[in-house]
Amino acid sequence: MIITYQRPDTLDAHQVDQDAPDADLSPTGATCGTATVDVLGIQWSCRRTPHPGQDEHRATVTAADSGPTGAVAIAWTYQYATDEQHGDVDHAAPTQSITITLSFPDRAARGIDAVAMIRSMIDAGLGHFWEGDQDDVTASSTATP
Repeated sequence: MIITYQRPDTLDAHQVDQDAPDADLSPTGATCGTATVDVLGIQWSCRRTPHPGQDEHRATVTAADSGPTGAVAIAWTYQYATDEQHGDVDHAAPTQSITITLSFPDRAARGIDAVAMIRSMIDAGLGHFWEGDQDDVTASSTATP
């Protein structure tokens, strides 16, 4: 995730930020709904009208937040590693999958915590990706006796 706008902490609760992007809210109330978590661990959900072909998401201030209700609090986009220039639209590259099978005899499994081993293998794989890609990378595991 790349944060393209974040409401400054220096503004008063009801002060409007002139540099904030337009909320682009739908008159019907339809929202994109894409969710992410910022660097402080706060979860945000895109309140912008559905916007096919555009990759910028915008979450607005709610009554419980500090800021004018309906103003954009954070905007984000995703960056994919391609050299192609798409203008202001960032298209995702085709997905890829990596499958690793680890087979061993039962006698070799004594003392092995399978859950911990799976977790460490997934963590090792995820460690190779840029942190901004974490919203788009999925991992799964299957263990058979």
